[in-house]
Amino acid sequence: MSDPREELQRDVERTRRELGETVEALAHKADVPGRVKERARDTKVRMTRATSEAIESLPEPVAEQVEKARRHPAAIAAVLIALVLVIWKISRRNG
Repeated sequence: MSDPREELQRDVERTRRELGETVEALAHKADVPGRVKERARDTKVRMTRATSEAIESLPEPVAEQVEKARRHPAAIAAVLIALVLVIWKISRRNG
């Protein structure tokens, strides 16, 4: 039969370990900004990978044009803003 003190010591050690794991899990849950940054970083990696794969699947001339456009994001943004404004103006005229 085992010594009750040894058994009690093992119980105390197990409880401490479980309490430490619980505190660590709670700290992770409470770190909302950290979790948001982590998720944003993961999303950026996935999107970058997906974009690269999509570009690789394009025909060569199209892929070259996409790569050129990626080097000039301000121009793309200007075109998108202009497009949104045109759509908005048309929808106001029709509505």
